[in-house]
Amino acid sequence: MREELNHDIVLLGLLVVDWVAPHGPWDDQIAFIFNGGTLSGDEALRPHDQKLSEARFVPLEEALDLVSERMRRRLDAALKALESGRPTYVHDCAANW
Repeated sequence: MREELNHDIVLLGLLVVDWVAPHGPWDDQIAFIFNGGTLSGDEALRPHDQKLSEARFVPLEEALDLVSERMRRRLDAALKALESGRPTYVHDCAANW
């Protein structure tokens, strides 16, 4: 968050670990999703470099329409982990479960 949005957060825990199979020019990867807590209403996220053009908060239903299928599956796993209070491992969210 500091590098991309100039914002410090305290991580509240790990939610998802996803092993990603090799795809395109990339070797296999491990993706992590952490619980970054909740921002107060007066905190804004503003990109401060050229890698990001925008950062915004949207309702969950809108977020699901904005992200790829792989990210929708990770987001679903993260929400379930948040509800259960336990991190979860998913095996290649790009593949059909």
